[in-house]
Amino acid sequence: MSTVPGRLSTFERIAVGVISVALVVGCYLIVRPFLTAFLWGAIISVSTRGLFQKILGLVRGKRKLAAFLTGLFLVAVLLVPIAALAVNVTSEMPKLTARFNGMLEGGLREPPAWLGGIPLVGKSASAKWAAYSADPQSLREDLRPFLKPVKDFLVTAVSGVSIGVLEFLLSIFIAGLLYIHWEKVAATVDRIAFRLGGESARRQVAVVRSTIRGVFKGMLGTCAVQAILAMIGFWVSGVPNAFLLGMGTFFLSFVPGGPTVLWLPAALWLNSQGSTGWAIFLGLWGLLIVGGSDNIVRPLLIGRGVEAPMAIIFLGVIGGLLSFGFLGLFIGPTLLSVAYNLFDEWMKSETTPAAAATP
Repeated sequence: MSTVPGRLSTFERIAVGVISVALVVGCYLIVRPFLTAFLWGAIISVSTRGLFQKILGLVRGKRKLAAFLTGLFLVAVLLVPIAALAVNVTSEMPKLTARFNGMLEGGLREPPAWLGGIPLVGKSASAKWAAYSADPQSLREDLRPFLKPVKDFLVTAVSGVSIGVLEFLLSIFIAGLLYIHWEKVAATVDRIAFRLGGESARRQVAVVRSTIRGVFKGMLGTCAVQAILAMIGFWVSGVPNAFLLGMGTFFLSFVPGGPTVLWLPAALWLNSQGSTGWAIFLGLWGLLIVGGSDNIVRPLLIGRGVEAPMAIIFLGVIGGLLSFGFLGLFIGPTLLSVAYNLFDEWMKSETTPAAAATP
């Protein structure tokens, strides 16, 4: 049996296909333990490209030194506070538990007179408060189902810090390599995109970069605003360790509703100390000011430079978080932005059935 020179037989094509699939699967299995770190490294390098460029100018174009200093800065700003917070939470856990148990044993004080005057919810809130004040056991019973999940969450979060630290350091290392070889990597990605989908695919690569930058800046900006507002609330109401609680708010703000884990127990503690007015102030401050700022600041900051409507970005952030976890904060809006832009290009295409039929 003879074959045409330069052409593969059926058996050879099948063999090449099987080997290619096996190679791809093998490569995936090898890099799978580091896949999350690779993704975070790419996200960090794209998001902090401007910072690297500024440091590169300060060190007169020494790329390796600039990459090292940028990574060192990110470790100092992000990793050191997380580690310090974890250590402090671990050491303070017995004291916090004792204070909370003491609050439950003592029960609530009588509700303030003005609470009943709040429209719609004032009377029911005052009645519920009075019931808890008269029967502390009912308060303990109602709060008991929430104690174990909160405790398990804190223990899991603290125990996962060591793994998170190693993964973060690996991500910074990968980001440093991308800083150094940015032009070469970017050109390769653009070339691959062009070969796969032409100029449209190359434009979508730019959409991915701008979306990642927008989400990263929006998340950091929102967390910073919520941390400052929370710190002000803790300090004004007289809660101890206001700076530490504000720093914890910064990291919890990455998750919608996360700061509630801090300001709600702090408000309950204030009430147990007899500062009912300040407890209510802190509760309203956390719910309306700290929590409300998330719905205002996050969309405004994320929307800058992102080539998609704000509704698409917001849906991507929430849906990505629910589907992929923390990494989904970037995956969700990026995928929806690319899909939206592809659909938009298709809708704006000048090629219509009528035009195609015209000779």
